[in-house]
Amino acid sequence: MRGSTAAHADYEIEVSGIGTIAHDATRRSAPASNEKLLTSLTLLDLVGPTYRYVTTVSGTAAISDGTIDGDLVLVGGGDPTLTRRNLGSMARQLAAKGLQHVTGRLVIDDTRYSQTTVAPGWKRAFVPEESGTVDAFTVDNNDWRNGVAFDTDPTRDNAGLWRTALANNGITVDGPTAIEPRPAVLLPLVSHSSMPLSEIVGMTLRESINFYAEMMLREAGFQRSGHGSLATGTAAVQARADVLSIPVGIIEDGSGLSYADRESPSAFTALLDVLPTQTSAYSAIYAGLPVSCTSGGTLEGRLCEPAVRGIVRAKTGTLDRISSLSGYAVTSGNRLIVFSFLLSGIGNVYTANDHIDAAIRAVVNTAA
Repeated sequence: MRGSTAAHADYEIEVSGIGTIAHDATRRSAPASNEKLLTSLTLLDLVGPTYRYVTTVSGTAAISDGTIDGDLVLVGGGDPTLTRRNLGSMARQLAAKGLQHVTGRLVIDDTRYSQTTVAPGWKRAFVPEESGTVDAFTVDNNDWRNGVAFDTDPTRDNAGLWRTALANNGITVDGPTAIEPRPAVLLPLVSHSSMPLSEIVGMTLRESINFYAEMMLREAGFQRSGHGSLATGTAAVQARADVLSIPVGIIEDGSGLSYADRESPSAFTALLDVLPTQTSAYSAIYAGLPVSCTSGGTLEGRLCEPAVRGIVRAKTGTLDRISSLSGYAVTSGNRLIVFSFLLSGIGNVYTANDHIDAAIRAVVNTAA
């Protein structure tokens, strides 16, 4: 389902010291990218803001006289930010250890996550237009190539980038590429760690990066169950919401691209209310939210009037006929405003955004 033909404007606004204003606040509709708030909260609470994804390279034998008489094994750690430059860095580290020749195979273990990317309610074109294919061994957002084969399973082509990085650093691998689980016994050689999760969450929320959110959902599933998939990830979000008494609805993905996701304004205000007191995620999420009329985020050109410029931090969301905005504002009198707007069935997104912004300005001015 891709939204209702009837327009709905559902919202809940809480103003500290004054009260709550609401309209159909428990009604559930597609939240678009506001879903990223639930995904971010879940993974941050599971692993903490300092968590780093790690990609490891090992051998089935030690380096001897510049040679590994065995396989070279890369284990994908689910890093959504891994790049060709990072592969080159790991290859240079191996060369610095004296490695020149591998007699065996180039093994890639990508079993951390399943590769099912498209969720119920996604448009067919969303991969790769809105999100690369989810894979535990991701390179350059998994959008550096086109084609059905790559979009279905990018691991082998990504392995080709890794083989090229090795060759560029004077390391030859005699055997073929094998996509399979790692051997039981390995000798660690080098690794690459991502930036802290708090920074990845910040980019995900500020720029609304669907691919990062889908990868984070799989990691949440891995951390909770031992394997990352759409099913284990959405189950992790549901479980965390239950613990925090957040009344979530239907969770189909991590990014909010699904038209089948169903959330309510009251679920998002509950999430925003609980963040400061009961989770380790507050600082990362609050810092990552786009800021009104500030460059580098999805609120860059919105809420630029003097009364609201720079005081609103909120997650935007946009799909066909859907617009959402959930977050915080602090008035000049230091009153905290927590709000969530979920508009569906709308005819014009820009007009809908104008109405949301006008409502926020009115509340800020009244509560100042």
